[in-house]
Amino acid sequence: MIDRAKLFFNEKKSHQAYLALADQAMVSGANFITGVLLARYLGLQNYGVFAIAWIAALFFSSIQQALIIAPLQTLGEKKEGREKQEFYTALFIIQFLFCVLAVLFTYEFCLLSNIFFYQTELRFLKFILPLAVFTFLMNEYFRKIFFVKGKNITALILDAISYSIQIVGLVLLAYFEQLNLPRAMIVIAFSNSISSTYGVIKLENIGFNARKIESVFWECWNYSKWLIGTSILQWVSGNFFIVSAGGILGAAAVGAIRMAQNIIGILHILFLALENFIPTTAARIYNKKGLKALYNYLKRMTILGGAATFFALVCLCVFAQQIIAVLYGKDFIGTEKVLFGFAILYVFVFIGMPLRFAIRTVEKNKDIFVSYIISAAFSLILAAPMISYLGIYGVFAGLIMSQVILQLWYIYALKSEIKLVWK
Repeated sequence: MIDRAKLFFNEKKSHQAYLALADQAMVSGANFITGVLLARYLGLQNYGVFAIAWIAALFFSSIQQALIIAPLQTLGEKKEGREKQEFYTALFIIQFLFCVLAVLFTYEFCLLSNIFFYQTELRFLKFILPLAVFTFLMNEYFRKIFFVKGKNITALILDAISYSIQIVGLVLLAYFEQLNLPRAMIVIAFSNSISSTYGVIKLENIGFNARKIESVFWECWNYSKWLIGTSILQWVSGNFFIVSAGGILGAAAVGAIRMAQNIIGILHILFLALENFIPTTAARIYNKKGLKALYNYLKRMTILGGAATFFALVCLCVFAQQIIAVLYGKDFIGTEKVLFGFAILYVFVFIGMPLRFAIRTVEKNKDIFVSYIISAAFSLILAAPMISYLGIYGVFAGLIMSQVILQLWYIYALKSEIKLVWK
């Protein structure tokens, strides 16, 4: 009887994992198609304006992951019965209020955009962009909470509603030659609002208890305050050079950068797969067999993953012109150098992965936070002068140097473990 129950549990867990993987594949694929459609039919300049505008959504999403999603995934699971339901209900209200704040800040971002970005005016999006950000953040919340509750099919349906409406809407507008930036934002906001409405319908027992909301907020804050700092530092380290490119070089440069990111994003499938199994396996090997076995395992995974990464990057570089022409059209011909820049950058991104896995396995997570402080400071201080002198090349030089800074700190943090391994 026990064996049968255990088998049922394992099958259910495996089934949920496959649904989560299917959902991630759908979301990644839909985002790729959306990026291609917007870039191809808006053109390089307007796609760059879209990318600058969507920075607001990505920034607030990074804070949401730390302040709301991380407590949802961790703290909620430690509660039982009525206490758990009250926690979920309070967190939903906090999520809603967070989205309202995001709307207000995004509205101001649109009004002040011409101060921060070269020849880029977002005032014409001052109503629709905040709405798109609001619905995007709400959709992400519903997606995560359904996964946390084990309702993976509901989460899958939620994303299917959102992304199918989004892609069909963009395709129809492009077919009838009516696709422009405001209409694209309207489609994104509309698709996410429909899926979020479905999320509200499927969410049980939504109520309001001011005292409980306050206690849950402070519980989440105490858990997440360092995660929020890390999240912001990560965002600055990874995005400030791109933001600065918009401020100095203009929207077309950002459009070319985001185009290349969309193509190179195919590697995220590999990186996500590595993230899903290497940390768990590394921890098990380290606990059972020690540091030398951990080193050998990470070395083997680095060689295998590195070979796959190198092969993919070589293919993208060799066929860069053809890939760009087929996906994006004539407006993007001549932007191959941007894709080459990202190919070089992702070599360093991959190299950093096993080092980060090692840091996490030996429980030196504080050093990840410190590394992002140094990298973010470098980005804030040197992004503007590097881009001013080197142009688009300064963006990639800065992003690569940011990765090198992270990795040098990881090596410094692991110096005692490295000495033991070599002995």
